[in-house]
Amino acid sequence: MSKKNSSAKKFKKKFQENSRILNVYNVFKKNISFSKKNLIVVAVSGGADSLALSALTKFNQYNGNNKYFYVLIDHGYRKNSAIEALKVRKMIKTKINENLIIIKNKQKFKSNLQKNFREIRYRNLFNFCIKKKAKILMTAHHFNDQIETFLIRLARGSGVQGLSSMQMINKSNKKVKLVRPLLEIKKNELKFIAKKIFNNYLKDPSNTSKKFLRSNIRSLTSKLERYGISHDQIFRSIKNINATNNLVNQYINDLMKKTVFRKRGFIFIKHKTFLSYNTEIKRIIMGRLIRDLSKKDYPPKSKKISFVIKKIEKKSFNKLTLGGCVLKLNDSQITIQKEVKKT
Repeated sequence: MSKKNSSAKKFKKKFQENSRILNVYNVFKKNISFSKKNLIVVAVSGGADSLALSALTKFNQYNGNNKYFYVLIDHGYRKNSAIEALKVRKMIKTKINENLIIIKNKQKFKSNLQKNFREIRYRNLFNFCIKKKAKILMTAHHFNDQIETFLIRLARGSGVQGLSSMQMINKSNKKVKLVRPLLEIKKNELKFIAKKIFNNYLKDPSNTSKKFLRSNIRSLTSKLERYGISHDQIFRSIKNINATNNLVNQYINDLMKKTVFRKRGFIFIKHKTFLSYNTEIKRIIMGRLIRDLSKKDYPPKSKKISFVIKKIEKKSFNKLTLGGCVLKLNDSQITIQKEVKKT
């Protein structure tokens, strides 16, 4: 038996003989039950979550389903990031016999580090998908991430749309679907898989840094259950809010057909009709339009959208910017176009 076949046999045996891993795999498989085989890009970082996702996708390939690329974005922020990236490449090659593609980010940031690195990461991953004609980008966001996201948005005063948190399938990028098949899986299960398959995983020091809001929220969530605030109950609330959000979106879609039309890169909103809606509906419509036109994953913060809506209601501006877009106002309509930055 060749070394490659022997390695594959050991890997499959670890999956098939461990009921705990198989339980996670069955949830994963259910969540990626696409109608046909797909070419999929897997976002890898070297943490337990993404290594577990790499193992799950590899096992999925043995079942004759999808074909996967494994991609890591090296931000170059930490001194040893290049060495760490190579270490992850070796782990991926040794344990699941796949090649890890490393893309180096050359942009430097001094502020809003997590936000900027996140945007750069997704931009590079989506561009790689388009280059390889892959229609799906898969990330390892999980149950605990969903709880953290909910609490972050709660702290920011988000409405129903924000509090519904991350969606399992996000279609905000028109060419590539973002799929998060592990949202129902708790981090401990992913750590278990990473240790079983890879023996180890990397720990990002920024995950515990007090400089970042998510890190502080993460330390808070670990204490909630001591005070009777169950993570499972929070997750159930997220699902309920998500169901409500779906109904709201259906209603909003019907209103937008009456209110909004697009032409040659411009969005036109019927001023009088828009003003007849309540504040929350106006905020959702404006946020969605700005997000779609700017091609960002998320709309601007509620506070900024609310500020613009008050300006529209008072007719106290002719032109302003929001989320990388320019808004112009006259008596009959609001015009929105993407902001052209001067070079």
